[in-house]
Amino acid sequence: MAVTHRELLRTYPAPGVWVAVCLGAAAVATLAAAFEAGLPFALTIAAAGAGLGVMLVEPRLVVPLLTLALPLELSKTWIPFFESRADLGGGLPPTSIVDLGRLAVAGGAVVWLVRPLRARWDAVPPLSLVAPVAALAALYAASSLWSYDAGDAGVETLRLLFLGGSAALVAFFVPDRAALRWTIIALMASAGALSVVSVYQQATGDFFWNEGLGLYGERRVNTTFADPNHLARLLLIALLLLAAWWPFAGRRVRALFLAPCAALSLLALVFTGSRGTWLAAAALLPLLLLALPLPSRQRLALTGGGAAVALALVGGAAIFSPWFQDRLSTARFGLEAAGARPYLVEAGLAMFKDRPVAGVGAGNYQAAFEADYLHFKDPKIKADITMSHTSLVTMMAELGALGLIGLVWLGARWLSLMRQAWARARAPDRALTLGISFTTVAIFLGSQTEGRLLEDPYLWLFFGLGLAHARIVRAEAEAKQ
Repeated sequence: MAVTHRELLRTYPAPGVWVAVCLGAAAVATLAAAFEAGLPFALTIAAAGAGLGVMLVEPRLVVPLLTLALPLELSKTWIPFFESRADLGGGLPPTSIVDLGRLAVAGGAVVWLVRPLRARWDAVPPLSLVAPVAALAALYAASSLWSYDAGDAGVETLRLLFLGGSAALVAFFVPDRAALRWTIIALMASAGALSVVSVYQQATGDFFWNEGLGLYGERRVNTTFADPNHLARLLLIALLLLAAWWPFAGRRVRALFLAPCAALSLLALVFTGSRGTWLAAAALLPLLLLALPLPSRQRLALTGGGAAVALALVGGAAIFSPWFQDRLSTARFGLEAAGARPYLVEAGLAMFKDRPVAGVGAGNYQAAFEADYLHFKDPKIKADITMSHTSLVTMMAELGALGLIGLVWLGARWLSLMRQAWARARAPDRALTLGISFTTVAIFLGSQTEGRLLEDPYLWLFFGLGLAHARIVRAEAEAKQ
């Protein structure tokens, strides 16, 4: 089902407000990046108030605004008394819940109380997903009784509950195809805009906010993220959704929006230097294209064309960017080059062996490592890296076998939901189901080399979008019966 840009505007109730919000958010992010200065606190409050006002005027803008706000990790520096740490050179911990993305979630909660789109009870997801999340949250909270640091376990518990609630709000505020489509457009647009900033960083070596990235003779772009790997993850997510939408979009949408976003995102992905994400992209993008509900010849043509474009961009970057060449040369270090340091994995497995049932406590890998497992640290590595980069190992170490069971339970219920949506859907909806499913797989794979699985807000954004899409497809199928 091809969709033109005019049809997109007609299907959305307030296109003028939406365009104004998009342009305003892009202008704020660009100015903050270009001038390397945190915005005044009063302006931050004004922006948050304006966003809340727009949400109240049109509640279906809650999730698109959240999607635009999530990449702005630098907004942690805009709220002085909420800064996570003074030294930003090494990035910010993922436990922070105070950036603009989280403020957008809080705004959504206010709208849910003041002007809900439908009965508030509809914000409760299916029990099949609530049960594993609730079980994990209970295990997180209980682990404070035996953890090295009860405070860290408490923070992790609150964060899991907060992110689970945000997924429920996403599903609640995406009641129809228009809201779902505009959310996906917002994500692709944010990836495209950040890609332009990435090209600027790569060309100039100007690393605003996280200047430590340019200190060691390499250029790994980060734009508004603390960690280049998390920017790379967003770019891969956008590319997966773009690939799922491409065959069903109109020519004008492809030419004016999808093609530029794809080219920019691929180029920026190269500049992030995220080797783990490169591997995930090389595996997932062809698989997605080959799995699309299309004739075999069309699938092969799309896969071949996409591969040709990707190789051309990568080849050009290899010729003109010595930093990219140096990054490729580190492949000789094997798995460690992808971000998973062997001594961190070995220490995590030792923690699991010592406490196989319930682990060392949620959020306590680093505390346990520094207290009892520091002898695992590789003396050849000068950097003081004591936080796990492999999410499965982290889960095993912190929550033991019980944590792994909870994670497998959550994953199985999610796959079951996506399978049900696929069974009811037409070809365009099946493609979107594939895109949403593959994004969660990309986040899972990325977390095995750079951490941040259940801590990743994009995982919960797509849990919510998957729920919303499944509801829309189910309602339409039932209406036809």
